[in-house]
Amino acid sequence: MARIVHLAMRVEDIDKASEFYSKVFGFKRVTVPGLRETVRYLTDGTVHIAINKIRPDKNEQPAIDHFGVEVESVEKCIAEVGKFGCKVVSEPGKVVKFSAPGGIIVEAVPVGTKPGIGD
Repeated sequence: MARIVHLAMRVEDIDKASEFYSKVFGFKRVTVPGLRETVRYLTDGTVHIAINKIRPDKNEQPAIDHFGVEVESVEKCIAEVGKFGCKVVSEPGKVVKFSAPGGIIVEAVPVGTKPGIGD
């Protein structure tokens, strides 16, 4: 069975948002080597939260951006979602994201590619 592994949001101040979720809810920071400066990862121990800085040049606003679902095979997932008329919306060679029915963006995450607590 697939499972939700992360939720991504866009905010104006990633440090303030990270501090809020850490102090209010006790979420822990996840260290990811090579991670760009415009994102912070937190976790509740099961699901990761990617807090991304909005890009004003792209006219972005604060929002829940997408959520990631861990799947055994990205290729099989994309074939299956295609049966529902879903379209891949990510750039070729990047992580695979598609628009689910209702317009919500979902990322197909290969099993074992997201860091665990303390990684």
